[in-house]
Amino acid sequence: MIISSASDFRAAAKRKLPPFLFHYIDGGSYAEHTLAKNVSDLEEIALKQRVLKDMSQVDLSTELFGEKLRLPLALAPVGITGMYARRGEVQAAQAADDFGVPFTMSSVSVCPIEEVTSQIKRPMWFQLYVLKDRGFMKNVLERAKAAGCTTLVF
Repeated sequence: MIISSASDFRAAAKRKLPPFLFHYIDGGSYAEHTLAKNVSDLEEIALKQRVLKDMSQVDLSTELFGEKLRLPLALAPVGITGMYARRGEVQAAQAADDFGVPFTMSSVSVCPIEEVTSQIKRPMWFQLYVLKDRGFMKNVLERAKAAGCTTLVF
């Protein structure tokens, strides 16, 4: 199969992953209304192809939260990424680092914060799930700060 669209990636993931992992990354919260709206909105976007145009001077860089980004995007947090690929959080963070965009590490990651930040050059963002266990939250926030995380995502 040649992957040439987002739906191709979805089909490949469905074939390759165990069902519980596929459903975790394919689904949304609650009744999945926001997921359905996001998919619908993306389907409405039509890119205008322009061939043989000089793209050498195009600059998509921007600044967000005091950080210079090469592209106006960030890798969103995906929980248990390390279950999808060996050291998955490290791989995703390195890819984001290579492209000059932020990686957002999930509170429910497989790899430790310190391992991920030690493998990248740019600052990492950290997503915090607000939990009843305040001791856990305090510890994970201290670790994220000590590891150099610059932005907290709720």
